[in-house]
Amino acid sequence: MNCVEFRRQLAIEPQATAADFVRHRTECPRCAEAQARALAFEGELVRALSVAVPAQLAEAILLAQTTAERRRRTNLRRASMFAIAAALVLAIGVAGMRAEAKPLSVQAVEHLHSEEEVLALTAPVPAAEVVRTFAERGVTLKQVPDGISFVAPCPVGASKHRSVHLVMPTEDGPLTVIYIVDQKVATAADFERDGLRGRSLPLGSGTLILLARTSAEFGRAEAQWRAAIAG
Repeated sequence: MNCVEFRRQLAIEPQATAADFVRHRTECPRCAEAQARALAFEGELVRALSVAVPAQLAEAILLAQTTAERRRRTNLRRASMFAIAAALVLAIGVAGMRAEAKPLSVQAVEHLHSEEEVLALTAPVPAAEVVRTFAERGVTLKQVPDGISFVAPCPVGASKHRSVHLVMPTEDGPLTVIYIVDQKVATAADFERDGLRGRSLPLGSGTLILLARTSAEFGRAEAQWRAAIAG
């Protein structure tokens, strides 16, 4: 188990006891600290929820509800139900708009920071694994660029965009490639965020995002992925 797999399992089951999970925790101080923080957070939640219920609370609530129902006319009850439904629809819509308010470039940078451990990987990944990962996302590659050290199908951002996350080591440091399958930007754009240079561009039916400390390799990487995805 590597750091990325450990963090994913930690998010699902902080108290996991699987042998590979426990072994990685003992070997990786950073992941051990991450589990300690997760367990501490769960403990705080348990304490916060452990609130003593006042005596006869249920009876008091039931009495209040019964009294209110007797006083409420049928038309007012229906109006209240419609108002609640409308408020819920509005709240869901606003939450969705806020989740989508972040540009894909920002969501990609945040995802990179959440899995920074993979930037240290340098051993090449078999081309067949790259092809298979893209196929899982419904994308058929025409060819596979050389020098890929990490590939995984990852959800990106609050909306869990379907994507493929890759790392390509270069002489100027690791270059992160994120291909968003389910959303396509209108135009190409370069950007900077959190000390990183970035480029996003429409490609195929999705969006290609490149991230690195320097943009020196962006042109070469863009050409490689255009040939791989667009053909």
